[in-house]
Amino acid sequence: MTARAWLAERIEPGDRQRWEGLGFRGDALRAVPRLAAAVLADEDAAVHVRSLAHKLQARIGSYGPTGESIFGSVADESCVADVGSGQVTVPGGLAIMALLATTDDVRAHHASRGIDDDQSWRTLSDLGQQVWVHSLTYENFGLHTHTWLETAWSGALQWVGRLQFNLQWYEPGDEAVPGGVSRWVLSTHIPQSGPMTPEVVQDSLDRARALFAERYADHPFTEFHCTSWLLDPTLARLPGTNLADFQARWSLTGEGGDGDADALFFVFHRRGEVDRADLPRETGLQRLVLDRSVGGEHWRVLTGLIPLRS
Repeated sequence: MTARAWLAERIEPGDRQRWEGLGFRGDALRAVPRLAAAVLADEDAAVHVRSLAHKLQARIGSYGPTGESIFGSVADESCVADVGSGQVTVPGGLAIMALLATTDDVRAHHASRGIDDDQSWRTLSDLGQQVWVHSLTYENFGLHTHTWLETAWSGALQWVGRLQFNLQWYEPGDEAVPGGVSRWVLSTHIPQSGPMTPEVVQDSLDRARALFAERYADHPFTEFHCTSWLLDPTLARLPGTNLADFQARWSLTGEGGDGDADALFFVFHRRGEVDRADLPRETGLQRLVLDRSVGGEHWRVLTGLIPLRS
């Protein structure tokens, strides 16, 4: 079977319901079937996509450290397609196609663990979410966070309420409390999808604990884990806010690393060199990020843990 025929069995460019289920929206919802049609018409591109898809399939069910990324750079996974504005280079376009081609494989893995289809689609909608984030950042259709999606496509991740969680094999370093041992934890992630009130955060934590304890019982975990710039104690300068409440939940370990780039990306959707004078100062968080920069202060990416409730 040719690569094009193999992909054609797995991707239906006209299946709008499928694209919506995967979280595509707006212009991306119109662009993705055009991208699919372009790749299906190009045997060389289809061969590359099939190779990536086979590697994704081999990782499904492997939740621990996996070594090198399946995907190459954004340039490696880019392709040319007419996605509505003439022939353009679609950043990460081949990665998008490989993820699309293996959607049903991940859904089958979820089903094997007793995870219902609605929950499975909710989790896999992170593909469209990441394409949307790419459009906010670069103002074009594409994907630059393709390596992150390898976690979701392994079957280890679930999007539960406001937050996302994945099983992670945690190996404490020098920053950990004495006597720390390697163990499974629920790593917590914060998609850009609305307010993080204390109530919705707690709801996500409670539901995730129950879901993973029941559906991933062969991987018992001990804590929630998070590594993020949103754990920087500087957020206490915004008392009474959702972000200050979220930061205060975590018991921090270690000194962390540079978080300036993360702050710019998640607050302003900017990568690389940025003229901060052009950035908006409409919210307290925006002003805090920019004022710290002007004052020569830096954000830190920190790791925190929350013990499970009994």
